Amino acid sequence: MADLTYLSLGAGVQSSAVLVMSNLGLHGCPKADIAIFADTQCEPKWVYEHLAWLTEWSKIPVETCTAGDLGQHAIARHEGGRSRFANIPLWTRGDDGREAPLRRQCTREYKVAPIEKHVRTHLGYQPRQRMKHKVDCLIGISLDEVVRARPSRTHWVTNHFPLLDAGIRREGCLKLLTSHGIPTPKKSACSFCPYRSDRMWAELRDAAPEDFQKAVEFDRKMRDMTASGLKRPAFVHRSLIPLDEVEFKTRAPLPLFDSFTAECEGMCGI
Repeated sequence: MADLTYLSLGAGVQSSAVLVMSNLGLHGCPKADIAIFADTQCEPKWVYEHLAWLTEWSKIPVETCTAGDLGQHAIARHEGGRSRFANIPLWTRGDDGREAPLRRQCTREYKVAPIEKHVRTHLGYQPRQRMKHKVDCLIGISLDEVVRARPSRTHWVTNHFPLLDAGIRREGCLKLLTSHGIPTPKKSACSFCPYRSDRMWAELRDAAPEDFQKAVEFDRKMRDMTASGLKRPAFVHRSLIPLDEVEFKTRAPLPLFDSFTAECEGMCGI
């Protein structure tokens, strides 16, 4: 039996649905002791607005932790003489001439690690003190994204997937939120996240122009910050075109899987 159960809250559709299930005891979902939002400080304004709404509504305490500003850390490769470069899966040209993603660790460093540090603090642990508690983590991965479900890489954390256990897809999450009067959230992800589809980029551009402009600026500043330098510049868009020059194909057929199926920890975009 776990000493603590927490919900990894991304403030997107799936994790919001799990928060509702956990609050109301629906579909056999365990009751979380706490819900934790890891703030990259780079999400669109709609994420923070929805998070504030959930925090007010939820009887389960919702708390926020952060490892700092992911965007600023990525741009400022050296801060105080130490490298602060964040590994973001930007797109560059591979050896075969096709687009290829760079190494990624941003989810672990800015989502997983801050939450686990917060859990340790919540349980009264000091830095580097040996963990003696067992902890359960509830993650909002729906049945249509089952490939994203992975076991925890931290020995004292056991991941659980209430939506998978209940056989609920994303559409079912939307219905559940609507039936309980919960506002429908937009995708939760950093404004400059390379996993965004063209439809998501267009939505960001049209619904949150200030956040889109921040993504454009980030894309420009990151252009020459790969190990390959000017020979292989990096882009946030898969087309390898500067973001403000991309013609988004919003009428293209929806992909079989969400763009975030390639995300390495299964904790972004939920």
